[in-house]
Amino acid sequence: MTKPYDLGILLVHGIGTQPAGDTITSWGDTLVKTIAAATNRRVNAVVERAGPDLKGGDGEREEASLKLGNERWLLAEGWWAESFIAPSYREFFSWSLRALPWALAMHSAQRYWAVTSKTVRKLDVARFAVLKLSYGLLIAPLVFTVLFLILVLGIVPIPGLRGALLAAQRLFTATVGDSLVFVESPVRSGLIKSRILNALEALQARCEKTIVLAHSQGAAASVEALGGIAGLNDPPAQQANTLVTFGAGTNQLSVLRRSETLPTTVGGNPLRWALAGAFLVAGATTYLISQVLAHRLAPEKVALAFLLWGLLGLVTAAVAIGGTRLSRRLESTKPSLAASAGRAAIVGSIVVALLGVFGFYALGGPLGIPFTPFVALVIAFGIMVVSVVTLLSNDWERIMTTVRYPPGLERWIDIHASADPIAAAPTLTREQRRPGEPHIVDALVWNEGSLITDHIRYWKNRDEFVLRVVRACAETAGSPWLAEVPADWTQIDDRANWRVSWLRLMRIAFTTTAIGLGVALYHSSFDMVCRLADAMPSWLVNRLARPDLESGSLLALIAAGAMAGYLLSRSVWRRWVDTEQTAILAQKSPQGLERVPLFAMGTIAWAALITAARLTFWNFLTPIGTTAPMDLRQGGVQAGLILLGAIVMSAIATFFLKRLNPPPQPPSGKVASALQTRAT
Repeated sequence: MTKPYDLGILLVHGIGTQPAGDTITSWGDTLVKTIAAATNRRVNAVVERAGPDLKGGDGEREEASLKLGNERWLLAEGWWAESFIAPSYREFFSWSLRALPWALAMHSAQRYWAVTSKTVRKLDVARFAVLKLSYGLLIAPLVFTVLFLILVLGIVPIPGLRGALLAAQRLFTATVGDSLVFVESPVRSGLIKSRILNALEALQARCEKTIVLAHSQGAAASVEALGGIAGLNDPPAQQANTLVTFGAGTNQLSVLRRSETLPTTVGGNPLRWALAGAFLVAGATTYLISQVLAHRLAPEKVALAFLLWGLLGLVTAAVAIGGTRLSRRLESTKPSLAASAGRAAIVGSIVVALLGVFGFYALGGPLGIPFTPFVALVIAFGIMVVSVVTLLSNDWERIMTTVRYPPGLERWIDIHASADPIAAAPTLTREQRRPGEPHIVDALVWNEGSLITDHIRYWKNRDEFVLRVVRACAETAGSPWLAEVPADWTQIDDRANWRVSWLRLMRIAFTTTAIGLGVALYHSSFDMVCRLADAMPSWLVNRLARPDLESGSLLALIAAGAMAGYLLSRSVWRRWVDTEQTAILAQKSPQGLERVPLFAMGTIAWAALITAARLTFWNFLTPIGTTAPMDLRQGGVQAGLILLGAIVMSAIATFFLKRLNPPPQPPSGKVASALQTRAT
């Protein structure tokens, strides 16, 4: 019996408190508009009906019926946001103590494990992963402290503070709390997966083919519901044809669940040792800072101690690395000498380290430099490095990777943005290491290159992400108009990466300007800053000394100005991106569309830099107590001169920067899509 729809599309949202109908409206609108734009309006997706009561449905979810020429598609929303009771903040805090270290550690480890490109040296990636993982573990004590303070201070009866902290608690439990219930509560996890499977079954009853589009934790829940976690869920009786996951939290949630049930064959847990080292670093650092603030220890003595211990570390590492490299060179010609060189490197580095420690102990008194806190720091960093290297090993990759390719699934496309903090790397499965087994088709896209916005900007990325989704839907349905869709050119991704590099440059420019201005003016006093300090809440004014309050107000004002400048330049950038995406979808060259936006962004950045320089020099050259506010005419002249200088400098800088960072060659002609080529 022929089913009324050619394709059923299940839309599964991520973490958050989305109301019913929000996902199908926002995603569906973008999908419909992109189909029309990508086919030069030769194919128009007409929404025939929408609502929970479409013919043949069960009335349990929002649906939309689309007509595309002779085809009919059915969109359905896999809404699960209110399928369970949100956890309390106390539950969330207790779970965070166990889950947060694993989340921080695996964020770097999984990106390292995913490196398979022959053009990238895995040793270089390993070094970066060790640094990033160590940094993540070092901030863990700070994050724990913040979460604990939010828990404790939320009880304090200060109306303004308590209201803000309780709002933060509700935000955490309504968003990140979704991950808690999925890992810690089997019943609530089952409710989420049941919503997804029920929606899929309702689509399969009326559609010839089905595709699941799932974001963030919705992607993790979909993978698990389709049988992607061995030992948890069997695949459904009728499997979906295609699964598209984007910004997927599959890696993180599988690791968090695995961390709760590590096999008994695993010896010592390296993460616990690494975390112990991180807390030891935090304790020693806090002690040194307290001694400096109490004037018991001079800052230059601390700097000298850091310099001397750093030199000792460099010499020790040089002896160890030099001996190891010599041993490797001698392996093929003189194996016995190579073994001796290896042993000598180990012994020599230990001897150098011990001599240095005893030397610093003897010199600590005469030089007045602290000894015990730095010994603690050295031990802590040693523990962390050894633990981190262990976590990055192949053995721990095998232990922590529990995702499998869902049995019976025809195709799985996994898309992640370059700076998405949730999807830190492509989804890892065991099958990727077995030749001939099904594997995930990975795609890296460039949203905004931002840890803050990348995870929520996929549907704004029309030329990279949405176009891939349209193509996946058309290929699953076997649509006759597939040839009308722009091909999956590598140049499109290169162009998006190039655009993001300019936004990244804006972030660097405004951050550097703000930091430099804050350092230069930290001890300065301005009338505007004084008025801002007077307007602060009384509970804050009464707890800070006046100079500290004014300095803090000045830094806040500088940060607000830098943020305003960046947001303005980002608005220009987004407008530029939207224009280029429209051109690419219409199969036109985007070349030349960057000229005006880059000039405008440069003008904004240079105006901020010139203003910062003007404030700095004016502050240094003006004697204290002789400042007078400008009148309107003087202010207008100053603003005009700053704008003129920014325009000139922007024109010069843009000219040279475009030669240092030239745009990639635009795509020309049609080529078969990567998925189409793979299918044939």
